Amino acid sequence: MRIAFDFNPIIINKYSGFYAYGAGLLRGFEALAEKPEFLLFYSRRFSNEAGFVKTEIGDWAKLSATSVKMRWLEDFWRYSKYPKLQFFTGEFDIYHSAHHLMPPTGNKSRILTVHDLRRYRIPELYKRSKLDLFESALKRADHFIAISKATKNDLCSLFGIPDNKVDVVHLASHATFKSITEPEKKESKKQLSKILGVELENYMLTFSSSDKRKNISRTINAFLSAEKRLPDNYKLIVVGNLPKKDKEFDSINFSKLADNVVLTGPVDDIQDLLSCAKCLVFASLYEGFGIPIIEAFSCGVPVITSNCSSMPEVAGDAALLVDPYDEESISEAMVCICNDAQIRSRLINSGTRRCKEFNWQKTASKTLEVYKKLLR
Repeated sequence: MRIAFDFNPIIINKYSGFYAYGAGLLRGFEALAEKPEFLLFYSRRFSNEAGFVKTEIGDWAKLSATSVKMRWLEDFWRYSKYPKLQFFTGEFDIYHSAHHLMPPTGNKSRILTVHDLRRYRIPELYKRSKLDLFESALKRADHFIAISKATKNDLCSLFGIPDNKVDVVHLASHATFKSITEPEKKESKKQLSKILGVELENYMLTFSSSDKRKNISRTINAFLSAEKRLPDNYKLIVVGNLPKKDKEFDSINFSKLADNVVLTGPVDDIQDLLSCAKCLVFASLYEGFGIPIIEAFSCGVPVITSNCSSMPEVAGDAALLVDPYDEESISEAMVCICNDAQIRSRLINSGTRRCKEFNWQKTASKTLEVYKKLLR
């Protein structure tokens, strides 16, 4: 079995969900005894990045580069059925797109992995979204993989896609995410305190991005509301880019919060920060899956997350669920998880059990089942 795989979105941005998906899926296939041959199709201008991702992958995955810009090809293929993808990759049995590149493949089946539909579910945050390429890919695909049941439900309800044309294949976290001992935490906190220039002892961790969907404004306000009921010197560590053109965020006076709310900006390796946190606050407005939830479980860190989209599905009974639009709901969960050692212990134990249900080998195995089903 030969699979032509859309590798370009995987290698363009190391910090994207596409990278986590593609790199994790390939690692999962590497661990399987039975695996197809992969033709990783990408733009030659990203050869360095492609080589880096493939470093630990065997010869069953072969790089297939084109000197033509991918955007040019994609625009051309919207109006033409030639040249077929086989012209660049050679023959294959199935084409698998991780984003929205949907080239002509003759009579070969095309699979589209759908990561989320946030631009349709919370359109007020994405008023300038260009959705024509994605919608064109939806029309051309023969089959779909959704990364959660919630995403499948969105896909079927929004676009009228038959249930039997969508398979759910969950994601996972990187195997390096794991819990560490108390002495290791103590040493890590010393190093992190030096790097960040602030004394770290007890803190909650949350993730931000330029995308307002991460709900960082409400998370910070919830922390400020909870602060007086938290143990002394509790901090909120905010990792990632800050939201753009967010009036609520811009109205926060950070000069008065310097001792309590720490904005780190993007961080290359979040593993130590996450492993030493008292909890992860992941009150996102929408997630297609929510890998940070599983990463926290793997690190033995309790989780506060949202009661919407895929997050209850991923968290199960191993997290405190909140209404992401209600600051009081988030704030009460912070107070509860930071002051009640029994609840924290219960969540850690539940999370440790829960994370065992998600691994990239299982993701690859279920993806292989989809390939076989289509060939049958």
